[in-house]
Amino acid sequence: MLHDDDLDAAVGAAIVTQAQADALREFAVKRRSTGAAERADEEHFRFMRGFNDIFFTIGVVLFGIGVSIFAAMQGVPAVYALAAVVMWGLAELLVRRMRLVLPGIAILVFFVMFVVSTAPMAYLPVGDAGGIAANSLQSRPSLIAGLLLSGSPLQMAIKAIIGALAAAGFYARFRFPFALLVIAGGAVIAVEFAAATALDAAGVPRTALLLLCGVVIFGFAMWFDLSDRLRATRRSDCAFWLHVLAAPLIVHSLIGLTAGQSFNPGNGVLALIVAIAVLLTIIALIIDRRALLVSALVYVGGVIAFALSKAILNPALTLIATLVVLGILVLALGVGWAVLRRRVLSFLPSHLVDRLPPVVPA
Repeated sequence: MLHDDDLDAAVGAAIVTQAQADALREFAVKRRSTGAAERADEEHFRFMRGFNDIFFTIGVVLFGIGVSIFAAMQGVPAVYALAAVVMWGLAELLVRRMRLVLPGIAILVFFVMFVVSTAPMAYLPVGDAGGIAANSLQSRPSLIAGLLLSGSPLQMAIKAIIGALAAAGFYARFRFPFALLVIAGGAVIAVEFAAATALDAAGVPRTALLLLCGVVIFGFAMWFDLSDRLRATRRSDCAFWLHVLAAPLIVHSLIGLTAGQSFNPGNGVLALIVAIAVLLTIIALIIDRRALLVSALVYVGGVIAFALSKAILNPALTLIATLVVLGILVLALGVGWAVLRRRVLSFLPSHLVDRLPPVVPA
């Protein structure tokens, strides 16, 4: 790699002229800025470095399933606590020392499940009075049933808080970006279950609360994004996982509030869904994140299918045509992403554009 001193020495040795040296410096600066813009635009995130990550993940999953079955057979909180400690030890080796992401995700999931299973809430018998109809856990709770399928709203909220706190401890120790998704997800579940009774009594749809949660998580994701516009640090990964959670909350809540839960659209609802999809596309282009578009695909596909069903009476052909049209639309957006983003950002003030990921030069 040539440095400025090398170019100055080359000028002094009459190998290149001063004009040529200056042109080389300008070319190198332009090339680095272009490369940084392209890397940011590709929306990289650290997930796996090779098949070795998959190999470790298979081992973690097999080990975790075996431990969870053994713990469920014992039905003792101390066994789950010991399993959580074992998973923490694995994280010290695979996450902190070896910096493996995919195995770390599996370790975190098992760790949170084991921690929640040590809580007294997982062992209390539950009914359907004021809560969710479910099977009693009695003395030997099933891990999955205890976490996901049973409990009153208060119990479920407490479990979600415990899970979020466990993930927060994991993040504090290992600075593992995926843990932020678990923290935020636990907070959303806790808020929803804690406010369920009050919302139902007030006649407020729960989708409104989920939309608010999605917007808040989106705000945190943007805070990480704006602090790393070149997406060169771990902050970009933190933003990515928060966007992954915020996008479906925002998209599904918006569609649910406008089209209703049954999704039986008329012309007015179709137009509204298309308008929402266009708005989300513009926002996605501005922030250079594609999660919003991915979450909206199912609804865009529904609109396309509804429109095509008027001209194609065969349901099978309608499905095929919908998939083809939707695929072409996604491919077109992918190919033209940089061009569209340059066009959209040209309408924004320069001080805002300077804080966003750089635009790939034409």
